[in-house]
Amino acid sequence: MDTEGTATAVGAACTLLGVAIGALGTLWAARMQVRGAVAQADAMLTQADTTYRAALDQAHATQRAAHAQWRREIRRDAYAAFVAALDRLEERVTRPELLEGGAGGAADAVATASRAVQAAYAVVELEGPAPLSTLARTVWQAGVTAGEHALRLAPRASALRLLDAAASDVPADPAAASAPAEAARAAHRELTRLRETVFRHDSGEADHAALHAARQRAAGALDASGLFTAEQRRALLGDPSWEGALRTAAEHAESLRRLTTARAEFVSTARDLLDTA
Repeated sequence: MDTEGTATAVGAACTLLGVAIGALGTLWAARMQVRGAVAQADAMLTQADTTYRAALDQAHATQRAAHAQWRREIRRDAYAAFVAALDRLEERVTRPELLEGGAGGAADAVATASRAVQAAYAVVELEGPAPLSTLARTVWQAGVTAGEHALRLAPRASALRLLDAAASDVPADPAAASAPAEAARAAHRELTRLRETVFRHDSGEADHAALHAARQRAAGALDASGLFTAEQRRALLGDPSWEGALRTAAEHAESLRRLTTARAEFVSTARDLLDTA
């Protein structure tokens, strides 16, 4: 092969080599470009996933906060309704002398208030938590016990309120006294004498006949006044020494103390629970 042919062959080989190298460079550049695009796409996907998860976590946190707030409001309303019903019951049982209208009327008033507390307690029991439900049940039972004592005291307490009102209503001119007021004061005097006779009888200073006569005079005076129901009459005559009434009054006072203490504990615990919810 002559020199010119050799040069031509070498030139062609160099050209082919250059083309091959250029193609390889182009492929390498394209590969690096693709790799960069893939890395960029991965970064974008990672960022999108992070943003999505952050948004999802925020949505869940907002939902949990809204649910917690809703539960807090539901519980607050349940606790407030329970305390309000309890206060109405406490108002009834604190003043047994105001439980008038006969045994049925007094019992119905206390029973209605107690049922309202029971209904409110059922909601507290559902809403919880369990320790507060236990406290609520303790308060409710204390209210029921106070109501039982108040009902036992009611006939005598309401009758004594009538007697005290009549005895304190003394006009300046005795001639101006009304017949009902005078009859009430007469009943008050005879009951006082009956009580004194009971004490003398218990100490041996009066016999049974004297006690019986004093009881009859007191019964007649009560009937003549026309102020008292049959249950009030039995309460006044059945315990002339006041021994049973005083014992029941002490039990009633203790039940009210327990009711007040249990209510305060419930309110304090409920407030702490709502503040930390």
